[in-house]
Amino acid sequence: MRGELFRRAPRKKRCEVDAVMRLPSISLGKETLSNFENAIRKEWIITNGLGGYASSTVLGINTRKYHGLLVAAFHPPRERRVCLAKLDEEVKIENNIYPLGGNEFQNGIFPRGYMFLKEFSVSPFPKYTYTVEGVEVQKTIFMPYEKNAVITIYNVLNRSDFNVEIRVFPLINWRHFHSVTNRWKIPWHFVQKREDKEVDIRFGAPQSTLMITTTKGHYLATGKWIEKMYYREEAKRGESCLDDCYQLGCFQIDVKARENGKFAITAVADRNEGYAQKVLVEMPVTMYDIEALYERETRRHENLLTKFYEEHEDIQAKDWLNWIVLATSMFIVKGMNSKQNSVIAGYHWFGTWGRDTFISLPGLMLVTGRFEDARQVFLTFKNQCKHGLIPNFFPDRAGEPAYNAVDASLWYVNAVLQYLK
Repeated sequence: MRGELFRRAPRKKRCEVDAVMRLPSISLGKETLSNFENAIRKEWIITNGLGGYASSTVLGINTRKYHGLLVAAFHPPRERRVCLAKLDEEVKIENNIYPLGGNEFQNGIFPRGYMFLKEFSVSPFPKYTYTVEGVEVQKTIFMPYEKNAVITIYNVLNRSDFNVEIRVFPLINWRHFHSVTNRWKIPWHFVQKREDKEVDIRFGAPQSTLMITTTKGHYLATGKWIEKMYYREEAKRGESCLDDCYQLGCFQIDVKARENGKFAITAVADRNEGYAQKVLVEMPVTMYDIEALYERETRRHENLLTKFYEEHEDIQAKDWLNWIVLATSMFIVKGMNSKQNSVIAGYHWFGTWGRDTFISLPGLMLVTGRFEDARQVFLTFKNQCKHGLIPNFFPDRAGEPAYNAVDASLWYVNAVLQYLK
Protein backbone atom coordinates (compact mmCIF):
# COMPACT_ATOMS: atom_id res chain seq x y z
CA MET A 1 0.00 0.00 0.00
CA ARG A 2 1.71 3.18 -1.15
CA GLY A 3 1.17 6.68 0.20
CA GLU A 4 -1.91 7.58 2.13
CA LEU A 5 -4.52 4.87 2.45
CA PHE A 6 -7.22 5.23 -0.18
CA ARG A 7 -10.37 7.10 0.64
CA ARG A 8 -13.62 5.31 0.03
CA ALA A 9 -16.02 7.19 -2.22
CA PRO A 10 -19.16 8.07 -0.27
CA ARG A 11 -22.11 5.89 -1.13
CA LYS A 12 -25.04 7.67 -2.71
CA LYS A 13 -28.08 7.62 -0.48
CA ARG A 14 -31.04 5.92 -2.04
CA CYS A 15 -33.38 7.72 0.30
CA GLU A 16 -33.39 10.13 3.17
CA VAL A 17 -34.61 9.06 6.58
CA ASP A 18 -36.69 12.05 7.60
CA ALA A 19 -38.22 10.88 10.85
CA VAL A 20 -36.20 10.78 14.04
CA MET A 21 -35.42 7.16 14.81
CA ARG A 22 -37.19 5.82 17.87
CA LEU A 23 -34.72 4.40 20.35
CA PRO A 24 -35.44 0.87 21.54
CA SER A 25 -36.40 0.31 25.16
CA ILE A 26 -36.11 -2.50 27.69
CA SER A 27 -38.10 -2.34 30.92
CA LEU A 28 -38.10 -4.73 33.88
CA GLY A 29 -40.89 -4.42 36.42
CA LYS A 30 -41.33 -5.39 40.03
CA GLU A 31 -42.25 -8.99 39.23
CA THR A 32 -38.97 -9.62 37.43
CA LEU A 33 -36.84 -7.62 39.85
CA SER A 34 -38.27 -9.37 42.92
CA ASN A 35 -36.83 -12.68 41.69
CA PHE A 36 -33.39 -11.99 43.10
CA GLU A 37 -31.43 -14.92 41.64
CA ASN A 38 -32.81 -14.21 38.18
CA ALA A 39 -32.41 -10.42 38.33
CA ILE A 40 -28.87 -10.46 39.75
CA ARG A 41 -27.68 -12.16 36.54
CA LYS A 42 -28.92 -9.34 34.32
CA GLU A 43 -26.24 -6.74 33.57
CA TRP A 44 -25.97 -3.48 31.67
CA ILE A 45 -23.07 -1.53 30.22
CA ILE A 46 -22.61 1.88 28.60
CA THR A 47 -19.35 3.14 27.12
CA ASN A 48 -17.58 6.43 26.42
CA GLY A 49 -15.76 5.75 23.13
CA LEU A 50 -12.36 5.71 24.86
CA GLY A 51 -12.40 2.16 26.19
CA GLY A 52 -13.94 3.28 29.48
CA TYR A 53 -17.39 2.30 30.64
CA ALA A 54 -20.01 2.14 33.39
CA SER A 55 -21.54 -1.22 34.23
CA SER A 56 -23.47 -3.08 36.92
CA THR A 57 -26.52 -5.29 37.39
CA VAL A 58 -30.16 -4.27 37.14
CA LEU A 59 -30.33 -4.51 40.95
CA GLY A 60 -27.43 -2.07 41.39
CA ILE A 61 -25.29 -4.74 43.07
CA ASN A 62 -21.85 -5.24 41.53
CA THR A 63 -21.12 -8.91 40.87
CA ARG A 64 -17.83 -8.53 38.99
CA LYS A 65 -14.54 -6.80 39.79
CA TYR A 66 -15.00 -5.24 36.35
CA HIS A 67 -18.23 -3.53 37.38
CA GLY A 68 -18.03 0.16 38.21
CA LEU A 69 -19.82 3.45 37.70
CA LEU A 70 -16.66 5.00 36.25
CA VAL A 71 -14.06 2.68 34.77
CA ALA A 72 -11.74 5.12 33.02
CA ALA A 73 -9.09 4.44 30.37
CA PHE A 74 -6.08 6.55 31.37
CA HIS A 75 -4.23 5.86 28.11
CA PRO A 76 -7.18 5.28 25.78
CA PRO A 77 -8.19 2.63 25.14
CA ARG A 78 -5.74 1.06 27.58
CA GLU A 79 -4.90 1.28 31.29
CA ARG A 80 -8.48 0.95 32.51
CA ARG A 81 -9.03 1.58 36.19
CA VAL A 82 -12.04 1.26 38.45
CA CYS A 83 -12.24 4.78 39.88
CA LEU A 84 -15.80 5.06 41.18
CA ALA A 85 -17.30 1.69 42.06
CA LYS A 86 -20.85 2.98 42.54
CA LEU A 87 -23.17 5.48 44.16
CA ASP A 88 -25.36 4.12 46.95
CA GLU A 89 -28.34 6.15 48.14
CA GLU A 90 -30.57 6.36 51.16
CA VAL A 91 -33.75 8.32 51.86
CA LYS A 92 -34.41 9.88 55.26
CA ILE A 93 -38.08 10.52 56.08
CA GLU A 94 -38.59 11.96 59.57
CA ASN A 95 -36.45 9.68 61.76
CA ASN A 96 -36.55 6.71 59.42
CA ILE A 97 -33.75 5.87 56.99
CA TYR A 98 -34.39 3.72 53.93
CA PRO A 99 -31.30 2.48 52.04
CA LEU A 100 -31.67 2.13 48.27
CA GLY A 101 -28.23 0.70 47.58
CA GLY A 102 -26.89 -2.75 48.24
CA ASN A 103 -23.70 -4.79 48.21
CA GLU A 104 -23.02 -8.50 48.38
CA PHE A 105 -20.79 -10.07 51.01
CA GLN A 106 -19.98 -13.71 51.60
CA ASN A 107 -22.63 -13.92 54.30
CA GLY A 108 -25.37 -12.12 52.37
CA ILE A 109 -26.63 -8.82 50.91
CA PHE A 110 -26.45 -5.59 52.90
CA PRO A 111 -28.28 -3.34 52.74
CA ARG A 112 -31.21 -4.68 50.73
CA GLY A 113 -32.10 -1.53 48.86
CA TYR A 114 -33.22 -3.51 45.84
CA MET A 115 -36.40 -4.29 47.81
CA PHE A 116 -37.52 -0.73 46.99
CA LEU A 117 -36.69 -1.04 43.29
CA LYS A 118 -39.90 -0.57 41.30
CA GLU A 119 -38.51 -0.59 37.77
CA PHE A 120 -35.31 -0.80 35.78
CA SER A 121 -35.17 0.37 32.18
CA VAL A 122 -32.69 1.13 29.39
CA SER A 123 -33.48 3.54 26.53
CA PRO A 124 -30.63 3.93 25.69
CA PHE A 125 -29.24 4.71 29.17
CA PRO A 126 -29.92 2.76 32.37
CA LYS A 127 -32.56 4.11 34.74
CA TYR A 128 -33.46 2.86 38.22
CA THR A 129 -36.79 3.81 39.81
CA TYR A 130 -37.22 3.32 43.57
CA THR A 131 -40.33 3.95 45.66
CA VAL A 132 -40.47 4.25 49.45
CA GLU A 133 -43.20 5.73 51.66
CA GLY A 134 -44.62 8.04 49.00
CA VAL A 135 -41.21 9.10 47.65
CA GLU A 136 -40.04 8.08 44.18
CA VAL A 137 -36.35 8.33 43.28
CA GLN A 138 -35.40 8.04 39.61
CA LYS A 139 -31.71 7.51 38.88
CA THR A 140 -30.44 7.79 35.29
CA ILE A 141 -26.81 7.16 34.31
CA PHE A 142 -25.02 8.31 31.15
CA MET A 143 -21.46 8.91 29.96
CA PRO A 144 -20.44 11.93 27.86
CA TYR A 145 -18.88 10.69 24.62
CA GLU A 146 -15.07 10.62 24.55
CA LYS A 147 -14.75 11.83 28.15
CA ASN A 148 -13.56 9.95 31.22
CA ALA A 149 -16.69 11.02 33.04
CA VAL A 150 -20.07 9.74 34.19
CA ILE A 151 -23.16 11.74 35.12
CA THR A 152 -25.98 10.44 37.31
CA ILE A 153 -29.25 12.38 37.17
CA TYR A 154 -31.64 12.09 40.11
CA ASN A 155 -35.30 13.03 39.89
CA VAL A 156 -37.04 12.91 43.29
CA LEU A 157 -40.85 13.00 43.41
CA ASN A 158 -41.88 13.63 47.01
CA ARG A 159 -45.59 12.85 47.30
CA SER A 160 -45.41 12.52 51.08
CA ASP A 161 -46.32 15.10 53.73
CA PHE A 162 -42.78 15.17 55.07
CA ASN A 163 -39.54 16.83 54.07
CA VAL A 164 -37.05 14.21 52.91
CA GLU A 165 -33.28 14.09 52.76
CA ILE A 166 -31.52 12.20 49.98
CA ARG A 167 -28.02 10.99 50.78
CA VAL A 168 -25.72 9.77 48.03
CA PHE A 169 -22.61 7.83 49.07
CA PRO A 170 -19.73 7.49 46.56
CA LEU A 171 -17.81 4.23 46.92
CA ILE A 172 -14.39 4.75 45.38
CA ASN A 173 -11.65 2.41 44.35
CA TRP A 174 -8.40 3.02 42.55
CA ARG A 175 -7.24 -0.18 40.98
CA HIS A 176 -6.59 -1.74 37.64
CA PHE A 177 -9.77 -3.45 36.54
CA HIS A 178 -8.12 -6.88 36.50
CA SER A 179 -7.22 -6.51 40.19
CA VAL A 180 -9.01 -6.22 43.52
CA THR A 181 -8.16 -4.04 46.53
CA ASN A 182 -7.01 -5.37 49.88
CA ARG A 183 -6.53 -2.34 52.11
CA TRP A 184 -4.31 -4.28 54.52
CA LYS A 185 -1.87 -5.54 51.89
CA ILE A 186 -1.49 -2.39 49.80
CA PRO A 187 -2.25 0.75 51.84
CA TRP A 188 -3.80 3.67 49.99
CA HIS A 189 -2.19 7.08 50.02
CA PHE A 190 -4.52 9.86 48.95
CA VAL A 191 -5.43 13.45 49.72
CA GLN A 192 -9.06 14.53 49.90
CA LYS A 193 -9.94 18.13 49.11
CA ARG A 194 -13.48 19.15 50.04
CA GLU A 195 -15.71 22.01 48.99
CA ASP A 196 -19.41 22.58 49.54
CA LYS A 197 -20.51 20.76 46.38
CA GLU A 198 -17.33 18.97 45.33
CA VAL A 199 -14.78 16.50 46.58
CA ASP A 200 -11.43 15.84 44.87
CA ILE A 201 -9.30 12.80 45.63
CA ARG A 202 -5.66 12.78 44.59
CA PHE A 203 -3.84 9.46 44.73
CA GLY A 204 -0.10 9.12 45.07
CA ALA A 205 0.74 5.80 43.42
CA PRO A 206 -0.07 5.61 40.66
CA GLN A 207 -0.66 9.33 40.42
CA SER A 208 -4.27 9.99 39.48
CA THR A 209 -7.26 12.13 40.40
CA LEU A 210 -11.00 11.62 40.88
CA MET A 211 -13.36 14.60 41.11
CA ILE A 212 -17.03 14.35 42.12
CA THR A 213 -19.49 17.26 42.11
CA THR A 214 -23.20 17.84 42.68
CA THR A 215 -25.52 20.48 41.25
CA LYS A 216 -27.47 20.74 44.50
CA GLY A 217 -27.03 20.15 48.22
CA HIS A 218 -23.67 19.83 49.95
CA TYR A 219 -20.94 17.31 50.63
CA LEU A 220 -20.34 15.86 54.10
CA ALA A 221 -17.09 13.98 54.70
CA THR A 222 -17.28 10.93 56.94
CA GLY A 223 -15.13 8.18 55.49
CA LYS A 224 -15.16 4.44 56.15
CA TRP A 225 -14.05 1.25 54.48
CA ILE A 226 -16.53 -1.23 53.06
CA GLU A 227 -14.45 -4.39 53.28
CA LYS A 228 -14.66 -7.74 51.51
CA MET A 229 -17.36 -6.98 49.00
CA TYR A 230 -18.06 -10.28 47.25
CA TYR A 231 -18.19 -10.62 43.47
CA ARG A 232 -20.09 -13.82 42.74
CA GLU A 233 -19.25 -13.93 39.03
CA GLU A 234 -15.52 -13.76 39.78
CA ALA A 235 -15.88 -16.57 42.32
CA LYS A 236 -17.47 -18.73 39.61
CA ARG A 237 -14.50 -18.02 37.34
CA GLY A 238 -11.98 -18.87 40.05
CA GLU A 239 -10.76 -15.26 40.14
CA SER A 240 -10.07 -13.01 43.14
CA CYS A 241 -13.55 -12.11 44.36
CA LEU A 242 -13.17 -10.02 47.55
CA ASP A 243 -12.69 -6.27 47.23
CA ASP A 244 -12.39 -3.30 49.59
CA CYS A 245 -13.96 0.04 48.66
CA TYR A 246 -13.72 3.36 50.47
CA GLN A 247 -16.90 5.28 51.22
CA LEU A 248 -15.84 8.93 51.18
CA GLY A 249 -18.87 10.52 52.78
CA CYS A 250 -22.11 11.64 51.23
CA PHE A 251 -23.85 14.34 49.26
CA GLN A 252 -26.97 15.54 51.08
CA ILE A 253 -29.93 16.99 49.20
CA ASP A 254 -33.21 18.18 50.75
CA VAL A 255 -36.60 17.89 49.05
CA LYS A 256 -39.60 19.54 50.67
CA ALA A 257 -42.94 17.85 51.26
CA ARG A 258 -45.18 17.60 48.20
CA GLU A 259 -42.42 18.95 45.95
CA ASN A 260 -40.05 17.52 43.39
CA GLY A 261 -36.30 17.85 43.28
CA LYS A 262 -33.79 17.23 40.52
CA PHE A 263 -30.01 17.16 40.80
CA ALA A 264 -27.03 15.50 39.16
CA ILE A 265 -23.74 14.10 40.37
CA THR A 266 -20.79 14.22 37.97
CA ALA A 267 -17.60 12.20 38.37
CA VAL A 268 -14.45 12.62 36.27
CA ALA A 269 -11.11 10.87 36.53
CA ASP A 270 -7.74 10.96 34.85
CA ARG A 271 -4.09 10.18 35.38
CA ASN A 272 -3.29 13.48 37.05
CA GLU A 273 -5.05 16.51 38.49
CA GLY A 274 -4.46 18.67 35.43
CA TYR A 275 -6.09 16.23 33.02
CA ALA A 276 -9.00 15.59 35.40
CA GLN A 277 -9.56 19.30 35.92
CA LYS A 278 -9.60 19.84 32.16
CA VAL A 279 -12.36 17.24 31.78
CA LEU A 280 -14.32 18.67 34.72
CA VAL A 281 -14.20 22.18 33.26
CA GLU A 282 -15.73 20.81 30.06
CA MET A 283 -18.62 19.26 31.98
CA PRO A 284 -21.91 21.20 32.37
CA VAL A 285 -22.55 22.75 35.79
CA THR A 286 -26.28 23.50 35.90
CA MET A 287 -29.16 21.03 35.58
CA TYR A 288 -30.28 22.84 32.44
CA ASP A 289 -26.93 22.26 30.75
CA ILE A 290 -26.66 18.68 32.01
CA GLU A 291 -30.08 17.87 30.59
CA ALA A 292 -29.02 19.48 27.31
CA LEU A 293 -25.94 17.24 27.25
CA TYR A 294 -28.15 14.24 27.98
CA GLU A 295 -30.34 15.15 25.01
CA ARG A 296 -27.27 15.48 22.77
CA GLU A 297 -26.08 12.03 23.81
CA THR A 298 -29.56 10.66 23.12
CA ARG A 299 -29.56 12.27 19.66
CA ARG A 300 -26.12 10.80 18.97
CA HIS A 301 -27.63 7.35 19.46
CA GLU A 302 -30.61 8.26 17.29
CA ASN A 303 -28.24 9.42 14.55
CA LEU A 304 -26.47 6.05 14.57
CA LEU A 305 -29.78 4.40 13.76
CA THR A 306 -30.69 7.01 11.17
CA LYS A 307 -27.38 6.48 9.38
CA PHE A 308 -27.89 2.72 9.33
CA TYR A 309 -31.36 2.91 7.81
CA GLU A 310 -30.21 5.48 5.25
CA GLU A 311 -27.72 2.86 4.07
CA HIS A 312 -30.35 0.09 4.11
CA GLU A 313 -33.68 1.53 3.00
CA ASP A 314 -35.09 -1.94 2.32
CA ILE A 315 -34.72 -3.00 5.97
CA GLN A 316 -37.61 -2.39 8.32
CA ALA A 317 -36.77 -0.91 11.73
CA LYS A 318 -37.04 -3.43 14.56
CA ASP A 319 -36.14 -3.01 18.23
CA TRP A 320 -33.86 -6.04 18.26
CA LEU A 321 -31.98 -4.74 15.22
CA ASN A 322 -31.76 -1.25 16.70
CA TRP A 323 -30.12 -2.68 19.81
CA ILE A 324 -27.55 -4.47 17.66
CA VAL A 325 -26.76 -1.31 15.68
CA LEU A 326 -26.37 0.71 18.90
CA ALA A 327 -24.17 -2.00 20.41
CA THR A 328 -21.73 -1.79 17.50
CA SER A 329 -20.74 1.73 18.53
CA MET A 330 -19.61 0.51 21.95
CA PHE A 331 -16.74 -1.44 20.43
CA ILE A 332 -15.31 1.41 18.32
CA VAL A 333 -12.88 3.45 20.41
CA LYS A 334 -10.36 6.24 19.99
CA GLY A 335 -6.81 6.31 21.27
CA MET A 336 -4.63 9.08 22.70
CA ASN A 337 -4.67 10.59 19.23
CA SER A 338 -8.27 11.23 18.22
CA LYS A 339 -7.55 9.67 14.81
CA GLN A 340 -6.16 6.42 16.21
CA ASN A 341 -9.33 4.36 16.04
CA SER A 342 -9.39 0.76 17.19
CA VAL A 343 -11.82 -1.92 18.31
CA ILE A 344 -12.38 -3.38 21.76
CA ALA A 345 -12.59 -7.15 21.34
CA GLY A 346 -15.19 -7.54 24.08
CA TYR A 347 -16.45 -6.25 27.39
CA HIS A 348 -15.66 -6.24 30.13
CA TRP A 349 -12.02 -7.28 30.11
CA PHE A 350 -10.83 -7.64 26.53
CA GLY A 351 -8.66 -5.00 24.93
CA THR A 352 -7.63 -4.34 21.32
CA TRP A 353 -6.84 -7.43 19.27
CA GLY A 354 -5.79 -7.26 15.63
CA ARG A 355 -7.48 -10.50 14.58
CA ASP A 356 -10.77 -9.64 16.32
CA THR A 357 -10.69 -6.11 14.92
CA PHE A 358 -10.63 -7.13 11.29
CA ILE A 359 -12.98 -10.09 11.61
CA SER A 360 -15.57 -7.74 13.12
CA LEU A 361 -14.84 -4.55 11.16
CA PRO A 362 -17.25 -5.19 8.24
CA GLY A 363 -20.17 -5.65 10.64
CA LEU A 364 -19.19 -2.89 13.06
CA MET A 365 -18.36 -0.17 10.55
CA LEU A 366 -19.15 -1.00 6.94
CA VAL A 367 -22.69 -2.28 7.41
CA THR A 368 -23.43 0.66 9.72
CA GLY A 369 -21.99 3.25 7.32
CA ARG A 370 -19.04 4.30 9.51
CA PHE A 371 -16.55 4.33 6.66
CA GLU A 372 -14.26 7.05 8.01
CA ASP A 373 -13.96 5.17 11.30
CA ALA A 374 -12.97 2.07 9.33
CA ARG A 375 -10.36 4.04 7.42
CA GLN A 376 -8.84 5.32 10.65
CA VAL A 377 -8.66 1.76 12.02
CA PHE A 378 -6.79 0.65 8.88
CA LEU A 379 -4.34 3.52 9.31
CA THR A 380 -3.82 2.82 13.02
CA PHE A 381 -2.72 -0.75 12.32
CA LYS A 382 -0.87 0.13 9.09
CA ASN A 383 1.33 2.55 11.03
CA GLN A 384 2.37 -0.23 13.44
CA CYS A 385 3.00 -2.91 10.83
CA LYS A 386 6.34 -4.76 11.21
CA HIS A 387 7.76 -7.14 8.60
CA GLY A 388 4.34 -7.59 7.07
CA LEU A 389 2.61 -8.35 10.37
CA ILE A 390 0.08 -6.15 12.08
CA PRO A 391 -0.04 -6.22 15.90
CA ASN A 392 -2.40 -8.85 17.24
CA PHE A 393 -2.55 -7.83 20.89
CA PHE A 394 -2.17 -4.58 22.83
CA PRO A 395 -1.70 -5.15 26.59
CA ASP A 396 -4.04 -3.11 28.79
CA ARG A 397 -1.13 -2.13 30.98
CA ALA A 398 1.81 -0.29 29.43
CA GLY A 399 3.87 -2.37 27.04
CA GLU A 400 4.66 -3.14 23.43
CA PRO A 401 2.07 -4.82 21.23
CA ALA A 402 2.48 -8.51 20.40
CA TYR A 403 3.03 -9.65 16.81
CA ASN A 404 1.99 -13.24 17.40
CA ALA A 405 -0.59 -14.07 14.73
CA VAL A 406 0.01 -14.67 11.04
CA ASP A 407 -3.69 -14.68 10.19
CA ALA A 408 -4.33 -11.21 11.68
CA SER A 409 -2.68 -9.61 8.64
CA LEU A 410 -4.80 -11.76 6.32
CA TRP A 411 -7.96 -10.61 8.09
CA TYR A 412 -6.68 -7.05 7.57
CA VAL A 413 -6.44 -7.63 3.81
CA ASN A 414 -9.92 -9.16 3.73
CA ALA A 415 -11.38 -6.19 5.63
CA VAL A 416 -9.76 -3.77 3.16
CA LEU A 417 -11.35 -5.73 0.32
CA GLN A 418 -14.78 -5.44 1.94
CA TYR A 419 -14.16 -1.71 2.45
CA LEU A 420 -13.39 -1.22 -1.25
CA LYS A 421 -16.58 -2.95 -2.31
